[in-house]
Amino acid sequence: MKKILKQWIAKLFHSNTIFIQLLGFTLIVSIVPIIIISSLLFNEISNLVENTLNKSYAQLVAQYMSNMDANFFRYHDRLDQIANNTIIIDELLGRGSSTNPYVKGEKVSLEIGNSLRLEGYKEFRNCMIYSNIKESQIYGSRISMLEEGVKELWYLKNRSFQEGTLTYTTGNRKDRVLSLIEDIQYIDTSNFTKRYLGFVKLDIDPVKLFQPVKESTEEFYPYDIIVLDKDNQLIYASNDKLLAEVDGIDIRELKSNRMIQQNGVMVYGDTIDSYGLKILFLFEGDLFIKEQARLQKSMMPMIILLVGFIVVTIYCFTRNFSKRVEGLVQKFKLAEEGNFNVTEEIGGNDEIALLDKQFNHMLRHIDKLIQKNYIQQLEKKASELRNLQLQINPHFLYNTLETISALAAVKGAFEICDLCEKLGDIFRYSLGKNYGEYVTIRQELKHTQNYIFIQKARFGEKFEVYYEVEEALMEHQILRFILQPIVENAIVHGLGTCATKGKLTIFVGKEGTDIIIKVEDNGVGMTKERLALILEYINDNEVKLKNRTRSIGIRNVHQRIRLVCGNDYGINIQSELNQGSCFTIRLPFTD
Repeated sequence: MKKILKQWIAKLFHSNTIFIQLLGFTLIVSIVPIIIISSLLFNEISNLVENTLNKSYAQLVAQYMSNMDANFFRYHDRLDQIANNTIIIDELLGRGSSTNPYVKGEKVSLEIGNSLRLEGYKEFRNCMIYSNIKESQIYGSRISMLEEGVKELWYLKNRSFQEGTLTYTTGNRKDRVLSLIEDIQYIDTSNFTKRYLGFVKLDIDPVKLFQPVKESTEEFYPYDIIVLDKDNQLIYASNDKLLAEVDGIDIRELKSNRMIQQNGVMVYGDTIDSYGLKILFLFEGDLFIKEQARLQKSMMPMIILLVGFIVVTIYCFTRNFSKRVEGLVQKFKLAEEGNFNVTEEIGGNDEIALLDKQFNHMLRHIDKLIQKNYIQQLEKKASELRNLQLQINPHFLYNTLETISALAAVKGAFEICDLCEKLGDIFRYSLGKNYGEYVTIRQELKHTQNYIFIQKARFGEKFEVYYEVEEALMEHQILRFILQPIVENAIVHGLGTCATKGKLTIFVGKEGTDIIIKVEDNGVGMTKERLALILEYINDNEVKLKNRTRSIGIRNVHQRIRLVCGNDYGINIQSELNQGSCFTIRLPFTD
């Protein structure tokens, strides 16, 4: 695919004249950024329009919800006054001055009217109390027994209602009623008991309550309203046709300051939590689309004019440039025919004029250049010969080590044989001829053990090495050549200068989803300042040459791990002066 793409690009550009190539290239380089910038600019302006509309609509929503909160606070306050009215409670319990149910009922009805004070509000329909005290019958214009209320239409449609809200349609099935319910309870303070007396029901016309306010000059509402109860049943809709537009919207995502675009409609949402009501605000989305179209229409002539100016400018510049290049090509053709006396120079101070001058100079000194080129070729051949002579055949080194090992065996110096064998294994592992980028933990440990064998031959019994390795991880793949440099650092800098016998522990285990390799020694350790410098050095991606410390091997291992596995992995160092050091290598565990 890559090869086909290169061939297509070469055929499209390099098969044409330089005039066509320059014209096409400059057009792409100049027009594409203009298109991108114009798109970004249009997008930013569209976002600005959207944010402006969003703020304007959110302000209308906030104002509407403020009015609704005030209304429902007033309703709730009136219901509380009625439910806690001691005169009403006494009459319900039969503790009033009269035992006549109708006299009691009219007294309660009058008291409800005094407490309610909602007759002047257009959305108010009625308020009734339904008593549950069967032994104290009571009837009035605004009070009745619950046994009578259960026969009414509202109860038949809401048999399982609870304190809060309920909705139902009237007998003509045209008008919908929203009822606010609050229980009436009597608390006996002498024995701390509570008795359910009934409930008060306030009926409200949802059309008059929830319909949006429109200016006298407007024919339609500035926005539409949809009100749902806690069971997502419709209570009110200013436009029934819009119900299908909000179908599929997750009402839980709606907020008063957050817009959701659905089917060309901008939808906001809010709730009246105390009564479980959900209110959806629907604004016309065409206004946003019209503003976008207007912006696009106003910007397009400017973009077209700018692109046209660029095309004309590029054409004039490219044409002049190609003519000068064509003149230079003609000089090349004359020189190819053997005419080395072309002295007419191409005008200008740019690179083409400089190339022309250099070409004339080349023609005048053609013989000298040929001789110089011949000498350079001879020197190149000599250099290649020297490089071939300096190359070392690894097999020669292997054979040399085997020869030394054989001579040592003849002489009885078997320790030298072992050293040669370990050194040969280290050499093969380091060259990586039979290994890839990744090796098993077993192979990495074997290489490290070969190195430790040689160091113990050097230091004698100066230190001991202990291995704590989970056998299940031995065949797991890790990066090659990451353990031996850490062990070398621990032996040379931690245990090599230690006055007492040292201890080196190599731990390999699993921690969560990571592989942990620890190299811990009880050597000389380091100061906090020295440790901080080393940590800063190995974690710095752009360390300058003059800032390098002796921990180059540690840094190389750390940077390799971070490069391959990510910045969450690498080497961590803990050390205290005269207490030893612990190097922890963290690697990802992959199946």
